[in-house]
Amino acid sequence: MQKYMFIICFFFGLGTLPGQSLEELRKEVAANNPSLQALEESYQAALEKAPQVGQLPDPELGIGVFPLPVETRLGPQQLRIGATQMFPWFGTLKQQEAVANTEAQAQYQGIALRRQALYFGLDGAYLELYRLQKKALILEQQIQLLNTLQEVALAKVSSGKANTSDVLQVQLQQEELRQRIQILEQAQAAPLATINQLRHQPSNTAITVVDSLAFANLPFAKDSLLQYIETTHPQLRMYSLQQEVAQQRLSLNDLQQKPSFGVGADYIAVQERELATIANNGRDILQVRASIKVPLYRKKYDAREREQNLQIQALQHQKAASMDEFGAALERAYTMHTTAGMELDLYERQEDLTNSLIAMLESQYSSANSGMDELLRYEQQKIDYQLKKLEAIVKSHLALREVQRLLF
Repeated sequence: MQKYMFIICFFFGLGTLPGQSLEELRKEVAANNPSLQALEESYQAALEKAPQVGQLPDPELGIGVFPLPVETRLGPQQLRIGATQMFPWFGTLKQQEAVANTEAQAQYQGIALRRQALYFGLDGAYLELYRLQKKALILEQQIQLLNTLQEVALAKVSSGKANTSDVLQVQLQQEELRQRIQILEQAQAAPLATINQLRHQPSNTAITVVDSLAFANLPFAKDSLLQYIETTHPQLRMYSLQQEVAQQRLSLNDLQQKPSFGVGADYIAVQERELATIANNGRDILQVRASIKVPLYRKKYDAREREQNLQIQALQHQKAASMDEFGAALERAYTMHTTAGMELDLYERQEDLTNSLIAMLESQYSSANSGMDELLRYEQQKIDYQLKKLEAIVKSHLALREVQRLLF
């Protein structure tokens, strides 16, 4: 059963136990977080760039008049109207559109990275809130046990078999536990504010965490996880897409070094010559033009080529650095998990022994007039072991959280 519970927890956070599960909170973060919404809108805006750069340049229209008319044999020129359309080298527009689309896809990976970063912060705050609430519950349960012990001490005092100091010692420990509970309740405000900030809710909105967490397992081998991460992690995909953008810019740079062409036409209105009889007198003029733009200055194209090649190399180094970072993070997570398992095993054994000792001391105290100091000391040890068990379980989930941060 624990194995199946882990599978649910691994892919959907801390499960769907009673209370507000981590998966429910994650859905709220994905739906409501303003920074995530801003990135998604920026991505949608980036998609609108391709239709802009994939179009022909706007045609150029012009009109001119002749304050000093140019005389021709057929009459003076009065008005000129012209239009010109430039055409880049074949394939340039498609290449510009491809660059814009790939840039948008690279930007899209940033949404996944941001979402996972938000989930990572949410997981940490949620586990901290769980730890504080669970510690308070453990202390509250211990107060209830001390109430029973206090009743026994009061009965012994009434029968003259114990001193009042025994009752006072129990009450002193109860008061200490109540103070610790108040401190824990106050400390819950910080992770609660973090969770509510991530899901865009008022900072004091109440959250009920799951009732109990079992020790989290990590059944996957680090080497297989690294191979999986190398092909799926958005940060690495973003670097690869940025390299693809640089390669496409190199191709675009080659195309931009080719000539571009233009075609145009001019219409010139001509006024009829007076007092003259000429064939086609006042006939207007229509001129068809063609032009070519030759990129003669090469330095900017050479510099752009060097720029993109250097960018490709830099991104390759960034990918290698990220893989090193991911490998170190996995190593830390698995080490943390192993340590947590060893600690949990130790504290469970220590708690069992302490419970046996407490049972013996309670029996002795019921039949004798001494032993309260030692009994309370072991009760305190029992609390410490329970709290350390809780810390070990939380640590196992923190290790799982570190692994989940790298899986998409």
